[in-house]
Amino acid sequence: MVQCGEDKLLLRVQLDLFGTRHLIKTADLTLGTAGCVPTRIHSQNHTVLFDYGLHECGSRLQMIGDFLIYTTHLNHTPDYHGSVIVRTNGAVVPIECRYFRNSNVSSDPIKPTWIPFSSTKSGEGHLSFSLRLMNGDWLTERTLTVYYLGELIHIEASVSMTNHMPLKLYIDRCVATLSPDKDSTPRYSIIDHNGCLLDSKAEDSFSTFVLPGDERELDKLRFDLDAFRFLGDDRSLIFISCHLKVVPVDQRDSRNKACTFQKVYNVWTPLEESSIDICVCCHVGNCGATRELWFGSRGRRDLSEAGLKWEGEASLGPLLILDTDVTKLATESLNEAERRMQERSPGGVESEVVLIVALTVTAVSLISASLLALFLYRKHKQTQVNQ
Repeated sequence: MVQCGEDKLLLRVQLDLFGTRHLIKTADLTLGTAGCVPTRIHSQNHTVLFDYGLHECGSRLQMIGDFLIYTTHLNHTPDYHGSVIVRTNGAVVPIECRYFRNSNVSSDPIKPTWIPFSSTKSGEGHLSFSLRLMNGDWLTERTLTVYYLGELIHIEASVSMTNHMPLKLYIDRCVATLSPDKDSTPRYSIIDHNGCLLDSKAEDSFSTFVLPGDERELDKLRFDLDAFRFLGDDRSLIFISCHLKVVPVDQRDSRNKACTFQKVYNVWTPLEESSIDICVCCHVGNCGATRELWFGSRGRRDLSEAGLKWEGEASLGPLLILDTDVTKLATESLNEAERRMQERSPGGVESEVVLIVALTVTAVSLISASLLALFLYRKHKQTQVNQ
């Protein structure tokens, strides 16, 4: 485990370095080209600590793009003492500490990454945004893309944030269209004004942002969308395109929010409690212009007033939205469905009448035959008695 501080590097190493249950020797571990030894040993949990300054142990400082990068490595150099067998190998584990040149590292330190026996990989500039359809339990992904009017569409936005400081995901805007082109017409704004769920204000809508199951899930944002179709269009297909972003966790304001309109109280409310009314701008439809500076083609923006953030596009579709009349027969009771099918079948009523008449005639014949047999039997007995 590596922790990069403002001016310190803290490295915690498990003596079961290879995950083979064979513990390596503390004396075989050093840090950097200077060969710094562990500063603390915890024998009870088989770990050692290296606690040194960023500039110590022969670390190397580089300035690449917008980053200050300190590089060093953990050395494992086993002494086999003349043994003819080995249970561990030597290894060099590369370590990096990356800092943004224009960010406050004391409040937002960067989490480093280290991969044994390989090169350290950086996720800078490679945040991956996505949208998924979820089932009602929000635990499993929904594979069926067919919905009916009146049904809620459960949508989960997410971002992959490996190797970055803690960031929180927001949705700036979402639009629905009849084609994959988000700029095509007709176009319906589902979310706009930096996180106002406009569809929740519609009179017949139950759309709302949904609290995450775990408050620590900063990389996900969920909302329910009441299924709809475009008026006068018989294609029944919609495409949803969203503009997503991540910002530092403590940066919650009118431009970084998730707001739902509560029709009962006629007020916009944030998904999470806030000390300021960050949703008030949803009433006027203007939540402030954002002054942006672009750096190359990496799609990362530096907001001069709001700090660093990353943005990206994600989409869903096509979703097939069917009218509820299509499923009316399927939702009826079995008896009702059978009755309707019987009425629709040729000669259904006539066949039933013929069947009833035939059964009645058969029953009458059987009863008459039984009575006749009984009468003949008694008459025969009476004749025998008289003789």
